[in-house]
Formats: sequence, C-alpha cells, structure tokens
Amino acid sequence: MGNNTSSEGGGNDESLVNWVALVVSLVALLGTVAQVLQQYIASAAGYSNCGQRVMGNWHKSKKRKFRATELRFEVQFETPVFFVCPATNTKGPIPEAPIHFVNGRQQSLEQTRALLPKEEEAQRQSLQVHTADNERASWVMLLSQLQSMEKESQEWQQHHYNMGPPQNLPLVDFESHTLAVAVQAKKRSWDTMPAGVKKPYATTAMCHLIEIAAMMGIYWKEFDRSRDRYRAEGNGYILVGSNVPDLGVMFTLQICGKSRFQENRVIPVDEVKELCCGMVSTLFQENKDRRRIEFPNEDPKDLSFLQLGSMDEIAETMVLIECNTDTANYFRSDDTKHGHLFPVPFELLGMLGKTLHIRNSAFRMLPNPTPYHWDKNFFNLRRLVREYWKKVSDSDADLPQIAQIQQLIEDADIVLRTLDVDRKSKTPGYSMPLLNTLHDVLDRCDMFLRQSDRDLVRMVVREHFQEVLKLINDRSGVDGEADGKSTHTHTNDKQTAEHFDELTAASPELRQEAFMELYFFIVLRQVRERAVTSYERRRTTQYAPSVHSREPSIDSIPEAKALSPSPTPPAAPSRPISPGLPPPLLKTRGRSQSVPVLHIQAPGHGPQQYLGMDITTSLESEASAIWCTLVLRMLCWLLLHDFNKKDVQIAKSELLGSRLPVYVA
Repeated sequence: MGNNTSSEGGGNDESLVNWVALVVSLVALLGTVAQVLQQYIASAAGYSNCGQRVMGNWHKSKKRKFRATELRFEVQFETPVFFVCPATNTKGPIPEAPIHFVNGRQQSLEQTRALLPKEEEAQRQSLQVHTADNERASWVMLLSQLQSMEKESQEWQQHHYNMGPPQNLPLVDFESHTLAVAVQAKKRSWDTMPAGVKKPYATTAMCHLIEIAAMMGIYWKEFDRSRDRYRAEGNGYILVGSNVPDLGVMFTLQICGKSRFQENRVIPVDEVKELCCGMVSTLFQENKDRRRIEFPNEDPKDLSFLQLGSMDEIAETMVLIECNTDTANYFRSDDTKHGHLFPVPFELLGMLGKTLHIRNSAFRMLPNPTPYHWDKNFFNLRRLVREYWKKVSDSDADLPQIAQIQQLIEDADIVLRTLDVDRKSKTPGYSMPLLNTLHDVLDRCDMFLRQSDRDLVRMVVREHFQEVLKLINDRSGVDGEADGKSTHTHTNDKQTAEHFDELTAASPELRQEAFMELYFFIVLRQVRERAVTSYERRRTTQYAPSVHSREPSIDSIPEAKALSPSPTPPAAPSRPISPGLPPPLLKTRGRSQSVPVLHIQAPGHGPQQYLGMDITTSLESEASAIWCTLVLRMLCWLLLHDFNKKDVQIAKSELLGSRLPVYVA
C-alpha cells in the first residue's frame, strides 16, 4: 500500500509540473504573440502624431491600413488643401474632390471639421492643452481663424446695417464674394512625411498663402526668397516661414494677440490678388478672361494694369504712361521726394485704379500695393473734396463751361452733402449712403474717361505727374511769369502756394486749400497746355497712332471729311464727346490762346485758321475736363477705399498667380 501511495503522490507532482509548464508556455506564447502584434502595430509609424490634440476634428480621418506584402501597417489620414477663389467656383486643385467654402456658418464648420476660436480653446482646455503647449498643428488654428473672420465680419455688417441699405436693398451675401477661402481634403500617408516633420501639414500655393495673409490683416515684414526667410505680422498674428529639407517652404501661424474682423476686413474681391503683389487693375481693363498666371512673365503694355510694388516698378509705370526720363528717375534715386500731402503713387492709384468697393457692402480695406505708408494724419480727404468743389466752381480757375465740368461741380456738391450727413451717422466713414454715393460718382467719372480719347487721357496723366514730381523736387521748375502775370496770384490778388514744400509749413486747416490752389492755378495750366500741344503734334505729323486709342487718328480720316465744316452744328451732347473728331466750338470765359494755333490747309482751299482754332480750343476744354475728372476721381477713390497704416508692399510681383507649393505646419 505504501508503494501505491508513493506512486500517486509522484503522479500528482508530475501533473502539477505539467500544468505549471503549460501555464508558463501559454504566458510565453501570449507574450510572443503580444510582442509580434506590438511590432506590427508599431510599424504604423506616426499614428500617435495624428491624434485629436494635434489635428483637432481632422483626427477622425486617421486609420491603419495593413500592407500584406510588407507585413506592416500604413498610417493614412486627411489634411486640408487651402486655396482662394470666387464663392461660385466649382473646380479645385484636387479633381472631383468636394469643395468646402469657409463662410463662418454651421454647415461650413462641419464640412471643414473646424471650430470657432472659443470652441477651439474649450476643446484644447478639455484635452489639457494650454497656451504654452505646441501640440496643435497651426493649420487647425488657421482654419478656425478664417471661419471667425467670415462670421465676425458678417455679424458686424449686419449689426450696423440691420435696417438694410437704402431702397431696402439686401446686403451683399457671401455667395457674391469673388474672393473666398476654400478647402479640399487630401488623403496622405505618413510614409511620405519628411524625416524632420513630426506633425501632419496642410498644403497651399504661394499665391494663395499671400492672399490669405492679406485677408487676415497680416502684413509682410520680411520676404527674402534667396534665403527662404519670411515673416509677417498684424491683427494679432505672426506668420513665419522657412525651408524644410526634402519638402519645401513651410509656414507656421502663431497667435500673439486679439484679432478683429470688422471695418478692417479686406474687401472680398478678386482684384485683391493683384494688389497683394503690387499690381493694380485700372478702369480701362477690358479683357477679364485673361489668365492671371501669365502676368508675371509679361510687362504691361497698356493702361489696363499698373505695377506699383517697388521703386523700379513705379519708374517703369511712369515709362508706360510715356513720362520723360527725369520723371522715371525720380523713383530710382534716393535723393528725391515722391510725395506732397501723401505719396504720389496713391494719386496715380486713385486716378486710374479700378473701383473695388462692392455695392451695398461696408468693407473698404485693401492691401497696399505700393512701398509707401498710407498715413492720413497729415491731410484730410474730406477737406480736400470741399476745396476741390470751391476751385472747380471758381470763375478764376479758368475752366470751360461745358457739360462735364458742370457735372463735376454737381458731383462734388453731392459728395460734400453726403459727407456732412455721414459725419453725424453711427458709423462715420462707413455709412451706406456715403459709400454708394462715392461709388456712383466714380462710375460717372469712369464713363466719361472711357468715352474720351485714350491718347489724350494718357497725355493728361503723363503731363500731370511730370509737373507734380517736378514741383516736388525742382523749385526752378515753377514759371515765374506767364502772360505777364505771376503764377502765384490770380485776379483776386490772393496768394497761392508756388511749391509743395510750402504745404508743410501751412497749418492743418489751410493745408488742403493751399494744395488745391496749387493744383488748379499752376498744375492745371501747365498740364492743359503741354497735353494739347503734344496731342496735336502727334496727331498732325506722321507719328504712328497709338494702338491704345479707342478713337481713330485724324490722319486716318478722309481729308475732305476732316476739314470741311459741318453745315449745321450738331446738338450739344450731354457729355463731351471724344476729341478724336473736332467737336463744335466750346465757349470759354475770355481765356487767351495758350498754345500755337494750328493752320491746317486742304488742297484747293484757303487757310483754315478758324477751323484750327476751333480744334485747339475744344482740345483744351477736353483736356481740362479730363484733368478735373481725374482729380475728383482720385479723391473719391481714396475716400471709398482704405489701407492700413502699417501695411507696405514688399516687391513680389512675379509671384502673382504662382502655384509654387508651400505648406502650413
């Protein structure tokens, strides 16, 4: 019996050992399996870098995909592609991918997987991500701030115009914007991430990034492409860019203060893209279907576009409008002046720039296309309009009594009365009646200038800036005597400024008056005489007619038709017609002939001295009307549009329409 007991005890021990061995084996097996699974799971590199702390709501797009041929997992996720386009656009950089516009509405927030800044901050706090932490991808914040820009600006406009514009017209909605930020989702793999990049990045193009920065009120401080150093600041943001090996230029957005999108919101129009790169569409632009991407490789050949992004580009623009070499060289020299009450390029911008304000909209801000600061502390545009009205109505200004001058007097009076009403409104400078009135005046000025002879308009503009820049830089350029009378006096023996330097010594109350007196009693006289003389010289010689003129040269008109007087004078038009054909003699207020009379003689006819005098006099009247129209247009354009004082252009015109890929960290 004892042996049996011993045998049973040995069996139990052996069974226990077997069970222990089995358990150990199972543990080892499970450990091995776990280790193998961990190795497979660990092959999904980057999965932890695509979490909610980094990507916000975009983290829901991350997933692991097993690659059987490679015995590993691949991490896939989606990030946004930003681009700027009209709100009606249906094509994006990713074919057949849905396009979601950033408009601040709830549907847009859901489609773009974005949160408004307050909600974004609440989510960050719930994830224990604080201001000092940098886990969040900056493109998540960019998307949130863009949504806030649209929402806040639309609410501000509705708040101030909750009763609607005059005549109960509706306020412009988002769908009418020709400048909007759109987003498409792009699938990416962590396998393609550069070694130095630890977070998913968003994609855009260089031109779109520049445009988005302008829309957000961020102004470039450094834009060095040779060293890939970029820095922009403004409206509570800092945007920094640098080169990332094996990828390209990557930008990072940082929030350093409180942003605001109210009256400082940039006008959402397509032409803002050009202004961002120092180019300006003018009122003479006709070809709207031309691809903007072609512009950087072409020099402007007509007055459809102006380049104002740098001193050299402004000098080239002066050559474009056929100014002399001295005028162009003023902008290439460091020892010359380029401003009076404000820099001269803003005057050119106001005279010829396209009206960009949107009717029934309250936004006025634009990116500054010039390298000069726009500082309104040294002048008052409202007083300049008042002084303009006084001078254009003054009999001593020696202006012809024609329909266009009378229209300008009426328009200036309307603007003045609207400005007085605007001053008492809840939103001075932004009241809807004022903005629409200025827009109406600009439309009437544009209509007259487009109907005028393009060559004569160009010569008036050319002579104007030649004279203004000469007076700014050369005191000897002021004629001391003209027709036996001093240029700085008029019939009332009232002293006027002889030079723009005298404006700096004038008190703020008198500065605008002195400026307009100088313009009307010195600049206008010189511009009118020289523009008409140059125009008639070009017209009566074998000089090839300009391809930019909308009217035929007189040389192309049959001689009999051009020289034979009309038996019955036609009825006076409501607006002066183009002087390409001699209009009827327009009476002036006893003004002496200021240029030599052209004697045109037809074969078989006697001297046509009176006909020549009629042509010259009508051209002088037309040139005076063009000049006065340009000056009023400049004042109204600068009243209707605005620039940030800290915003200046850094030369980058060749990046207009650039599709160079850049990335947002």
